[in-house]
Amino acid sequence: MKYSTKLGKNWYIFPQKTDIKLHVTSHSLEASYKKCLQWMAVHSKSFYFASRFLPHEQRKSVAALYAFCRLADDIVDEAPEGTCIKEITDLLYDLKTVVERLAENFVTTDPILQAFGDTIQRHNIPINYIHELIEGVRMDLTKKEYQTDEELDLYMYRVASTVGLMMTHIFLENPAPHTLARAADLGKAMQLTNILRDIKEDFNKGRIYLPEETRKIYRVSKKDLKKKIVKENLKALIRYESERARAFYRIADLGIEELPPAAAYTVKVASRIYKEILNEIKRLNYQVLSQRAIVSKFRKILIALRIRLEFYWSLHRN
Repeated sequence: MKYSTKLGKNWYIFPQKTDIKLHVTSHSLEASYKKCLQWMAVHSKSFYFASRFLPHEQRKSVAALYAFCRLADDIVDEAPEGTCIKEITDLLYDLKTVVERLAENFVTTDPILQAFGDTIQRHNIPINYIHELIEGVRMDLTKKEYQTDEELDLYMYRVASTVGLMMTHIFLENPAPHTLARAADLGKAMQLTNILRDIKEDFNKGRIYLPEETRKIYRVSKKDLKKKIVKENLKALIRYESERARAFYRIADLGIEELPPAAAYTVKVASRIYKEILNEIKRLNYQVLSQRAIVSKFRKILIALRIRLEFYWSLHRN
């Protein structure tokens, strides 16, 4: 049975209960992974750039994970105006059911879910990570503001740390608990970076991720955000949250060292590119309400080359 939605141009027709087939041909599976790579190339240039340094099989799995996350996000973000919360919640519940069946070795003709299902099985990805991810996406339906750093950290864990945890299972057969913990920290670092870059866009969608408790300390009101004028108090708040993100990046570096060389290089490139967004925000004098912090392709290449040299000298020192 198919469940067809009308939620936006990027929407997929996905099954409420996955189509049960005896097998998936290697040709159709490769086509599904190719579609995931195309999605990542269009919608996440930084991740796509960094993933180029991975072995082909791992790169495909990372692309499938990205495409699934994008699909889950689109259930909420691509919903047309007037769509009721219950309908979207039901779709998320359906997606959770589909994933559970994929983990039980059932397959589907949907290309994104087909590739992601193969990734789940190939790398033994724990299903609870995916449940947490979907729950984080669901939070965006009803929770438009956050009161404390702790509340925000829970949200960031669900929508971003879980992605890092799943990627670690792609890179390592049996990742150690401390390696997983550092992957979760990197997810929070990158999500907080996204939040600082996208303050204006999120506000326009009715969402404020900067915690109210922190905004009160720095005397930043909703009116300040609405006026789109960055005063010294908002600059101070962004500096504070930037330092929180940098702290997450620093501790996450300890886990990157425990990954296989190609994965370590790839994750470090992605981490440095994202951290460079914080540097760009600073270079823009924190004017995030009028400008968007972007890392150019040229700077991404420089970052990749710099890290390649770091790896080279590290090997020769040892």
